[in-house]
Amino acid sequence: MKLIPWFLLLIYTTACKDKYNPEIHLPSSGLLVVEGFINSGTGSTTISLSRSAAINHIAEIPEPGAQIEVQSEPGVSYPLSEQTNGNYSIDQLSLDSTLKYRLHIRTSDGKEYLSGYSDVRKSKSIDSVGWNAASDHIMIYVSTHDDQNNSLYYQWNYEETWEYNSAYDSKIEFDGTDSMIITRPFSDFIHTCWMMNQSTEIILGSTTSLSSDIVFQFPLLNISYYSSNRLVNRYSILVKQKVLTKDWYAWEQMLKKNTEELGSIFDPQPSETGGNIHCISNPAEQVIGFVGCSSVSEKRIFIDRPEIPAMQVYSGYEICSVDTVPNMPRPLVYYFGGGFGTPIMLYEQGAFVLGSSKGCVDCRIKGGTTEKPDFWH
Repeated sequence: MKLIPWFLLLIYTTACKDKYNPEIHLPSSGLLVVEGFINSGTGSTTISLSRSAAINHIAEIPEPGAQIEVQSEPGVSYPLSEQTNGNYSIDQLSLDSTLKYRLHIRTSDGKEYLSGYSDVRKSKSIDSVGWNAASDHIMIYVSTHDDQNNSLYYQWNYEETWEYNSAYDSKIEFDGTDSMIITRPFSDFIHTCWMMNQSTEIILGSTTSLSSDIVFQFPLLNISYYSSNRLVNRYSILVKQKVLTKDWYAWEQMLKKNTEELGSIFDPQPSETGGNIHCISNPAEQVIGFVGCSSVSEKRIFIDRPEIPAMQVYSGYEICSVDTVPNMPRPLVYYFGGGFGTPIMLYEQGAFVLGSSKGCVDCRIKGGTTEKPDFWH
């Protein structure tokens, strides 16, 4: 979830028809935006630094050249290494759950920033990830609980992966050099692809109003049968769960309202808060972000097409069709030499070639990859 668009919402509203140019006084370098959290469990800790751009620009500006470290209350430091595009990470932290931790940042211009100390939160295991079928979509949900009633505030995100096939399976290809049809090597098969997507919305849940710390079938997302090819073959979702502190949860709630729930004058209006990060070099400088400390628990499920009761599922290839081309050098160059068409197969003893548009044969055109994920089975 990127914070820059939220910051812009603090400046613009869309309720008025007349153009309004607010007189906003921002630092010439932009406001520092800090994203990420301290991972107290298994896995890396990644912190992203950027600067808010000018009002009339949406793109964020990465903040390179900084020095970042995680600090414990007793003063032990864990430095992060700079990666690319303003990202900084450390592979694994060994943190004491009885201590508190914070983030220390020194930017390339010498300014220093500190987050507030945060308790270490431990995410319990996810009980289950499941789904229910409706008439036009499936709803994916998560269930979890804490017998000690200590979790209370939850946040989830997810990574989707799905397998799909192009309309036609091409076992041959056009050799543009010799104007010949040749057998397609297995390494060049372009019929089956995998697509990946990460959640961008902020998904929060709390059990503070319940008698027990139990989350039962909390809805994560709906997947339509008719507007997405996610369910056409095989689908997988990896759900990740964090447990938040009360103030961290409040920050995420505010961020959700300001980024996802604004749309009319009747919606909640933007609220302004900088989070828990402060510039100790210049206390008056505003910083955007909240850095908490939590472990992450994960659970993955697969959904196969035969499990889905829908009669039809959108594939994205509904309008595809094939053409017949005589297997002669001149027509082959005309149909396949420009990269617009792709041969599918030879028939009638090789006298003709069946072909179709590249978008109907090459699954990569829709954005997927032919490299099978390691976890796929």
